[in-house]
Amino acid sequence: MKIILVRHGEAEDPASTKSDQSRTLTEKGVRDIHKIGRFINNSSLNVSQVYYSPYTRTRLTAEILSEEINFKGSPVQANELAAGVGCSHILPNLLKLTNSDTVLLVGHNPDITYFAAQLLGNTCLTDNLVFQPGSTVAINVAREKFAHGQIIWAMSPDILDD
Repeated sequence: MKIILVRHGEAEDPASTKSDQSRTLTEKGVRDIHKIGRFINNSSLNVSQVYYSPYTRTRLTAEILSEEINFKGSPVQANELAAGVGCSHILPNLLKLTNSDTVLLVGHNPDITYFAAQLLGNTCLTDNLVFQPGSTVAINVAREKFAHGQIIWAMSPDILDD
């Protein structure tokens, strides 16, 4: 199974909204996610499912990515990806997929960093994985274990052209 992890795009200042859940993307965040979406679309991976946390900024990120990759389905809100929950709770949802499927998950830091390290089978990697807003990593991992995966690619929107 290929798991594409994406941290939501840059979000507005927390002081500018009533709740953390309602924070939206900045203009830069929107541009960055379009760039990451085009990058994913130009990769060899064909996304079969998109999940996002129940926050405005992750929903918007998932919608932009879905548009850019020409995703045929609808992104699915997953409470298992909410900030502070720990992304590993999404794993039961992924068991219905096959090892040839690709799933895209939009979440928050530091949860997404810890989850990537878990999928790679080395939680010490959390110090070496950098998930700036809009960053992505694709991991190939057997769904029977969800561990000891291999990084297919990692990308930051800051190094991609507009």
